[in-house]
Amino acid sequence: MLLLSGCECVLRVFGVAIEEHLDILKRGVKAWNEWRASNPDVQPDLRQANRQGADLNDVNLSGAILQRASLQKADLQHADLEGADLYEAKLQRCVLDHANLQRATLERSNLKKATLVEADLRGADLKQARMGLADLTRADLRGADLSGAFLEDARLVAAELEGAVLEDAKCVRADFSSAQLARANFEGADLQYADFQDADLRNAILKLSDMKSADLRRANLEGADLGGCYLREADLQGASLAGANLCGADLQHANLQDANLSGANMSGADLREANCTPDQLAKALSADPEGINDYSVSDSRLDGA
Repeated sequence: MLLLSGCECVLRVFGVAIEEHLDILKRGVKAWNEWRASNPDVQPDLRQANRQGADLNDVNLSGAILQRASLQKADLQHADLEGADLYEAKLQRCVLDHANLQRATLERSNLKKATLVEADLRGADLKQARMGLADLTRADLRGADLSGAFLEDARLVAAELEGAVLEDAKCVRADFSSAQLARANFEGADLQYADFQDADLRNAILKLSDMKSADLRRANLEGADLGGCYLREADLQGASLAGANLCGADLQHANLQDANLSGANMSGADLREANCTPDQLAKALSADPEGINDYSVSDSRLDGA
């Protein structure tokens, strides 16, 4: 068991970094990593530490306490932050490309304009994290919790989000093109104008989400739950909605040209002035013959033009 000095106990009580730990980190990554290797049982306590703009490339901060630390514009490329506690940490414009953040706590952290290209965030806690304009291209977020996160204008191109939780997340204009989103949970999320081109959303939960004017061209939504989803003016051209639940969805003015609606549940869906064909609706009706009524398709462009 690690015994703390009286000074260390006082510092912990007041919620600031242990001075000795911070001093070692200030000596540079080489000195820090050597100290970590020599003291594998010590949990680094760097809460509220200020290392803005520091060069921390390849640093070993696994399991470290970094609550409310100031790391704006720091270089943390290839850093090991597995299991680190970054609650409310300030990480604006931080470079975290290829960093290991598996199971890290980033709840309420500020990652605005940070870059996390190909970062490993599997199982990370990102609840209510601020990630506006962040670049998460090809990042691995499988099983991550982004409930209530702010992802406005964030870039998640080709990111792995299978089974991720994004309930009530704010993702206006976020770019999820070509992302892997199978079984992801977007219930109640704000996805207005989001880009889901070529994304894999099989069995995803999107019910009650706002997808106004979202780009879902060629997206795979097979078996997805879009119940009560607001899809006005959404572009679903070429999307696969086979077996999807669109019960009560608002599809007014939506573009469904060449979309596959085979076996989709369209009960109560509003398709007024939507662009779809009678053949598409017939395939949906084969699953629920009474699912679409005259009112819900009035004024639809049923010629596919």
